[in-house]
Amino acid sequence: MKKNLLPAVTSLLCAFAMSTTLATNAENNKASAGEGSKGDNKAYLEEISSKIVKNYSVPSGFDVVKAKIGFDMDAEGNVNHLRLLDDEDAPAEGQSSVTRTALIKAIKNSAPFPSPGSVKKPVRMVALFKKTDAGQPVVCTVQMK
Repeated sequence: MKKNLLPAVTSLLCAFAMSTTLATNAENNKASAGEGSKGDNKAYLEEISSKIVKNYSVPSGFDVVKAKIGFDMDAEGNVNHLRLLDDEDAPAEGQSSVTRTALIKAIKNSAPFPSPGSVKKPVRMVALFKKTDAGQPVVCTVQMK
């Protein structure tokens, strides 16, 4: 009787070990696909924001900026479909074409960004720009939508 139990117990242990390994692999795949921890996403978005700010030059005479730019990012970090978004904090009608062009150019010149991971369709992103005083640098905050 004991001889018959050994193969069954061995099979159960192997099945348990296999399911644990598969679950661990699934967790690792999620993290590498841009679904990692909030800390990882925060660092990733800060890296993108920093890159955009480095490529933004304030047009002369435009000391105040409050704008929201939407764009799509593919799996390679390329951007498409850049557009000015209307928002309570950053109304589209208040932005001059010079400011709008400078903001969009900053995003275009910053691309390609680090890859967001293996995504099947482009990731929607929003960059919020704020500069409220001539003595202050522009602040850019990027979010995934």
